[in-house]
Amino acid sequence: MININKLNLKLDNNNLAMSSRLKKPSQRAVFSAWCNIIEVNNAYDLSAHYQDICQNHHNEHKWILMINPENDSLEQLSTMGKINPERILKVNASKVNVSLEQIKNTLLKGTCSAMILSNAHYNQAQLKEISHCAALGETHCILLQTTTEQISQLH
Repeated sequence: MININKLNLKLDNNNLAMSSRLKKPSQRAVFSAWCNIIEVNNAYDLSAHYQDICQNHHNEHKWILMINPENDSLEQLSTMGKINPERILKVNASKVNVSLEQIKNTLLKGTCSAMILSNAHYNQAQLKEISHCAALGETHCILLQTTTEQISQLH
């Protein structure tokens, strides 16, 4: 007589061993999970991304940090009641020194649910470092890149 339970157990063990090997994230998967680059076409697009980010990353115990945000878009979303500005911190990089090291340290602390960097440009090595720090601190990092120079005129 064949014991079906023993056979199923062996199959399940094989599947578990295989799936644990498959679940190891590649460097690319970590990058896409914790750090995203989003292209912004115009002011409407920017407002929509701000709204999505604020709604998707809202956390009562963590901040959403925005570096160099477009203030007009944020104010409009706030007055329309589409975002709650109470958990949003805004930093203007022209007034405060925001270095790559400071960005990485902030991501590592994990005090923010998301960090949004507007029009920041980094090379592949820097993006890997940012992504790694974001994953360790469990903080989403979103880089908003405008495709037009005159986004403020469109708003």
